[in-house]
Amino acid sequence: MATPYVDLKDSDEIYYVVEERGVELERVKCSSIDNVLYFLFSDITHDMASNYAATHGKPGTEFRRLMFQEQLRLLGLASKEWRLERELEIKEILRKAPYNDGMF
Repeated sequence: MATPYVDLKDSDEIYYVVEERGVELERVKCSSIDNVLYFLFSDITHDMASNYAATHGKPGTEFRRLMFQEQLRLLGLASKEWRLERELEIKEILRKAPYNDGMF
């Protein structure tokens, strides 16, 4: 299981890092603490939304549809800006890999 952490450099640079079994999977330079918090909450709400979708999914509906919807709801509780940022990311994901359940 991947572990996220925050790497603070002496030069005041802040990185959001995801590591698994000693291998760095992702390193994102953040512009502010708010930016770091967005990445942390995005990961946390993704896990929460995934669990929600797994237990509340309906046959014939793609898993991601409910998961994304729930994640946006959760992020919106914390910050409207975070919700908007994630909406843009989801739109890009769906542009590359659209839903395949026939719903619009």
